[in-house]
Amino acid sequence: MPYNRDDAVKYAAKHWNIPCDDGIFWLTNERISIAAKRKELKAAEADGWQPMFVKGTGTDPEKAVFRRSVAAGVEEKVINDWAGLADCAHYLSRCLSAGGAAIDERGVTSLVNTLQARPDTKTLCERVTKERAQRVIDTGIFKKGDMLGYFNVSPDGDFGGKNAYTHSTMFVGKIDRAGIGGVTCHTVARFPPLSWVEDSWWLHDGYTYTLIHFTAGDPPIDPAKAAAIAGWWKLEYGSATEFYFVTKNGHAQYVKRAPKSTKESLVGAMGSAYWFMDALGAVTFLWKSGTVEVWSPVAGPQKYKSMINGLTPGVLTKLG
Repeated sequence: MPYNRDDAVKYAAKHWNIPCDDGIFWLTNERISIAAKRKELKAAEADGWQPMFVKGTGTDPEKAVFRRSVAAGVEEKVINDWAGLADCAHYLSRCLSAGGAAIDERGVTSLVNTLQARPDTKTLCERVTKERAQRVIDTGIFKKGDMLGYFNVSPDGDFGGKNAYTHSTMFVGKIDRAGIGGVTCHTVARFPPLSWVEDSWWLHDGYTYTLIHFTAGDPPIDPAKAAAIAGWWKLEYGSATEFYFVTKNGHAQYVKRAPKSTKESLVGAMGSAYWFMDALGAVTFLWKSGTVEVWSPVAGPQKYKSMINGLTPGVLTKLG
């Protein structure tokens, strides 16, 4: 069954600030059962107690509680304070599964690895800066229901400055006025515009970002146009020259040396990309480095002209 973005986001909208439909949430190394906690804290559903993630006390961004409305306002019973809450991978697994992509992960690294290994995903950029990731998002190829992995690079960051993937979110689209794009996650609970913390996709400094795109809904590649673009190309821009090997199935790689023959396979690639073609024949290359390159059709033997990151023009020549 193909991934349904709307169903994944619909699930997120319902569960962004409450435990998932399986009745659990996760601490760093412990599974919390809502049913068991109801008994322990005497918080029966019949008495109006509902489990929620809410804004924390003091400087703590969040806590898990049972809450109910009373005449004087609300009452709370704390299930778990901020320390130890770590439900992002579990929550996103449930969102993705609701969209038809059956995933069951508890750790962020394993979630990222599982997503990248799927045949219906493409990693559009990997561990890049905020500016480079925004450039990819601005192409419109990255869509609601796609995923982000956050790799901590700050010594003062997550889990004591751990140099690893430490957080994950799901993109919900450019629903903010600034056109940045928002995300949903647990720990801290987010769903724009309802979040009580920053929910722009980048969250805060101290990360590099990996953008993982589900191919569901992508327009099919036109075989004739794909065959025309496949093969070796020379790109000249500024004082640089690079040689691309483009395949008809939507991949590309580059090297600095010219091939001895156009029948030569590329060895020792210096970078890789996925390419996407629009209805007018323009081709967008999304390099894993976060470089966005657009080839626009032109008349004559060159066939295309290149523009790199919207600023640097390049001259393309098809080899052979």
